[in-house]
Amino acid sequence: MTPWELYTGYVRVLAQRNQDGMLVRAANDLLKGDSPVGAMREYIQRNAAPDFLIDGEFGALPLWDGADQRPAVSTRDRGKNASALLALDKSKKFLIRAYVSPESLAKPGFNNGEPVWLDPDVRGQLALPPANKATGDTEMVRQDLNTPTLQHNGLHGAGVAVAIVDTGICKSHLETRFGLNLDLDVGNSWTPPTVATTPGLHRIGHGTMCAYGVLAVAPKVTLLDYPLLLGRPAGEHTVSATISEMMRGYLMLIWRWAVTGAIPQTALVVNNSWGIFHPSLDDFPPGDSRRYIDNPNHPFRLYIWLLTAFGADVVFAAGNCGDGCPNAVCLQRTEGMIMGANAYDEVLTLAGCDILDARVCYSSQGPSIAGMPQRKPDITAYTQFLGSKIQRGPRGFEPDTGTSTSCGVASGCIAALRTVQSPMATDPATMIAVLKATARPQGAAVPNYDYGYGIVRPVAAGRSLGIIH
Repeated sequence: MTPWELYTGYVRVLAQRNQDGMLVRAANDLLKGDSPVGAMREYIQRNAAPDFLIDGEFGALPLWDGADQRPAVSTRDRGKNASALLALDKSKKFLIRAYVSPESLAKPGFNNGEPVWLDPDVRGQLALPPANKATGDTEMVRQDLNTPTLQHNGLHGAGVAVAIVDTGICKSHLETRFGLNLDLDVGNSWTPPTVATTPGLHRIGHGTMCAYGVLAVAPKVTLLDYPLLLGRPAGEHTVSATISEMMRGYLMLIWRWAVTGAIPQTALVVNNSWGIFHPSLDDFPPGDSRRYIDNPNHPFRLYIWLLTAFGADVVFAAGNCGDGCPNAVCLQRTEGMIMGANAYDEVLTLAGCDILDARVCYSSQGPSIAGMPQRKPDITAYTQFLGSKIQRGPRGFEPDTGTSTSCGVASGCIAALRTVQSPMATDPATMIAVLKATARPQGAAVPNYDYGYGIVRPVAAGRSLGIIH
């Protein structure tokens, strides 16, 4: 039994701490693929407190000048400049994971006055039955997206890495479905320490479905397998994934993409078909600076911002709690259900529609939760089609569903567009703007809270970017 299992009622938090040699070493161990437990042991001994249980297995993550401070970086700084700017020994602040009693959290000056944030549970955005009726198949999706024109112009994803941040990929299933050898970069994939399976060899499921959506549009991408939805704190057997596990994986992406250049592709797209399902999963009341769901200054945003600042496109599903939601986990709440990272300005947020261009009933609608950027979702992509052919129960093959699928399709569209460098030297913010401007409008007003700016049209976006003539 782990120590925090003895403390029922404690809150799992992420706490900012000042630089310490042991924290620098723990972060470096994590990046090297070593356990940070040894480095954290001395730090825990020096900072032990009965009401503040530090999780040594988690290690420490650099925050540089602090969660609310953004370094002066740009896409031009990838490589040597990023290595200097983001050096671990230059990080003045670090993030650790701990288990804290609610009484201690309420004390003035808790954590030496340094900020503390919630580390909530998150899940994949898969629509549950009765949302199991297909309205089309992969070929119909390709026809609507005009993928032949993309591929005729060389826009098939070659030279682009797509990180599937999800439950893991089953490479053999995808190769069977597409009838080709897929490019999976095992060395630049990353698996949480509590997960035994290796990249590309995970159970067929949600992550495989999302990867299928990417490959349906951009079949020549290089996949990176980041099964962060399987990561969980050691000993917490009822938890599927947490924001802290997401941050560990994102640190690996930042390091390999921006600092070391280990990811050799010319572009990186990060697919996130997951989110937090309900405001009740946040332990703090609205307006509390420690919250995740409506806090634009949660430290996870710094990591997402860093990836986009170094030129990576980050894509999120809007969620599956729309006004026709069949999913019990939404607890009948349908308003303000685009929350946390899914609502950040830096990310492209996807609603879902069927092959007939009708919004699927469960697709989460804007405005986002109060306190976050309100004008979400950004655009819409296809879902609810027979694609990966994953067998779920006695009903046999079911369609790929949820805004998880639309997120994967949109990531595939971006990967296709990133195959060739645009003369506009497009950064992620410009890519989002182009996708909005070229989407096919749906609804009376544009934008609206059902479809955003409309349904993704990658060929129109390619023409706007000057890479399709």
